[in-house]
Amino acid sequence: MPDPSPAVRHDALVGELRAIRERGLLRLRDVRLPALAAAATALGLPVGDDLLPSSITRLLGEVVERLDGSLATATAYTLGVAPGTRDWPAHDRRQRAAQVYSVSVERFRKSHERMLLDNVAQEILALCAKETSEAEEPEPAAPPLGSTSVVFDLPGRGRSTGVGGGRITVLCRPVETLRDVDVVVSSENVYLQMSKTYQSTLSGTLRNAAARWDGAGALTDDVLQRELQEWLRRRGRLGAAVAPGTVVPTGSGELAAQGIRRVYHAAVAIPRPRSHGYAIEPGAVVRAVRQAFALLRHERDQYDPPLRSLCFPLFGAGRGGLALETSWSYLWAGLEAELGARDVPDVYLLTRRDEVMRTVSDALRGLGAHPVQSP
Repeated sequence: MPDPSPAVRHDALVGELRAIRERGLLRLRDVRLPALAAAATALGLPVGDDLLPSSITRLLGEVVERLDGSLATATAYTLGVAPGTRDWPAHDRRQRAAQVYSVSVERFRKSHERMLLDNVAQEILALCAKETSEAEEPEPAAPPLGSTSVVFDLPGRGRSTGVGGGRITVLCRPVETLRDVDVVVSSENVYLQMSKTYQSTLSGTLRNAAARWDGAGALTDDVLQRELQEWLRRRGRLGAAVAPGTVVPTGSGELAAQGIRRVYHAAVAIPRPRSHGYAIEPGAVVRAVRQAFALLRHERDQYDPPLRSLCFPLFGAGRGGLALETSWSYLWAGLEAELGARDVPDVYLLTRRDEVMRTVSDALRGLGAHPVQSP
């Protein structure tokens, strides 16, 4: 990939970010943004006339995701990246951002806003530099068996034994492309606050894909987070943590069009004090896995046709910071007992990273499982 630095200059980025702040994300087609287009190109995002606005929105969302605390919140409001603010007038966004720092709008405009936009430009340059560096590294090995999905038969638990389903399907693909899996399990924190819709986590991607948006790109129904809030409100738990390992069911919103009928939210991530990291306890993962199976069995016959498939992520392998082998060991500790049941549903394991798929596939082979046909 070519060095992006000649086309992506800090001063040009700041100028274009200022234009976005003034015009808003819904009017990106009305303004030339060559520096941001060059940054999107450097990061491998599509830059055609119809796709550039969404690519820039995604880029700004990724930048905000890298920030912390008040800086992240004020930046999200300033640029209209915060959920529900994409169609806000510039003055309203500036006023809300000023409130984050408890300063007047005028003081924010003269000081804080300049600092924010300068910082966003720096973060974009850092992302471009990182992408260029990684592009020079060797290509990763291909996924196992040259496929994005592999079915494994487990020893002693095959369908011919009459005990359990005996199979696990490992999928390597973005969750938003998943189809015809009845229940998808999402990893959440113990406050049941999902990742923002613009974040690339499993939680954020599911939230975005399930949400309803109007023709102008404004959020009209944040389906998953709304239903989680309703669940907490009914139990008098708004603002309070639930026990690690708790699983809460919601509908699937717009994902229903893809054959996904339920989302189970597993509260396994415990925020670390004074940081943006999380702790993942093995007991919480085991409880979440068992609760997910129990919940599916409870809900199964309430649907026509009955619920029959359940898809898990590797808990903690993303922002939880667990090593892949550790994340797998936690998940397997919960799965192993459930896979021996007679009424086990079809089980899927989902990742979007080739190295995770290889790790899981190798671990299953080490347990004596053998791959069969792709689904």
